Amino acid sequence: MPYTLLAGEFVIRYPDLPRGGPQPDGDTVKFTPDSPALVDTLPRPSGGRPDINQRGISVRLEAIDALETHFEGAHQELAGANAARDELLRALGFTGVTFFPELPNTVESADQDRVRGHVLSNGIDANGRVIGFVEPGDAAEPDGAQVFLDEPRARRTVNAALLADGLVYAALYSTLPASLRAEFAQTARAARAAGAGLWRRATADPDGPAQIADRAALETLVLWPKLFRRLVPYLAEGADGFDGFDAWLRADPVNRDDQIVVAGRTEPARLHDVVIAAGDHVQLTAWPEDFVITPDPPG
Repeated sequence: MPYTLLAGEFVIRYPDLPRGGPQPDGDTVKFTPDSPALVDTLPRPSGGRPDINQRGISVRLEAIDALETHFEGAHQELAGANAARDELLRALGFTGVTFFPELPNTVESADQDRVRGHVLSNGIDANGRVIGFVEPGDAAEPDGAQVFLDEPRARRTVNAALLADGLVYAALYSTLPASLRAEFAQTARAARAAGAGLWRRATADPDGPAQIADRAALETLVLWPKLFRRLVPYLAEGADGFDGFDAWLRADPVNRDDQIVVAGRTEPARLHDVVIAAGDHVQLTAWPEDFVITPDPPG
């Protein structure tokens, strides 16, 4: 599958709006394309239009999922979340980055507010973000080129480096070519086997359940971020324990109970099929790299 090459600049701070600038995390960064019109040519599997303006558009890194630094007023284990964010920025070429003490997700200062880089993308997600593989500097190919992204080149992306270092989880969608899904799944398994990065602290997975008394306890844990993004609103509704979590997921098959394909199974599945939740315990029964997620359908 060809990917569109978008040349441009990654941006982490607006000099004219320092407290209202981008909030980069471990898998999302702001990008100003040299040719904004190219963004409009990208596929839209979920039907949404790109959320782009004169300051650019957010890029969501393909195939990975970083611990949340901020999500609906909550966060995951900050040591792991910030490690992924800081390494993403370093790998793109940013140095001397500091964050406002009272706004810990907003960049206060940096040696560079923006750096040259490029994105290889094959689509826009349901939130209007570019989904893609990111690399620092300018590519050998011209802006707008159609690039066949094979495994060796994918290994050179920042996405792959973050996964290999154990700083992020895998999140493999059906829009990612099968050969690259296999490549990134193997990278995730190798990082886990080596105990790299977050894997020394990971929980709520096939190795064992997480015990979660409340949201405060949840915020100290390392677990698959998509599961975290389901647990936060569930707890926010006042749930006392997780006996009702399965029914809560099933009640919204679009925004909660993602459609998935699990390795080794022929029948269709949903997120609830790989989650066990009861009492104060929650657990994934399959590793994230062992199932493929279908993007949200067009709204």
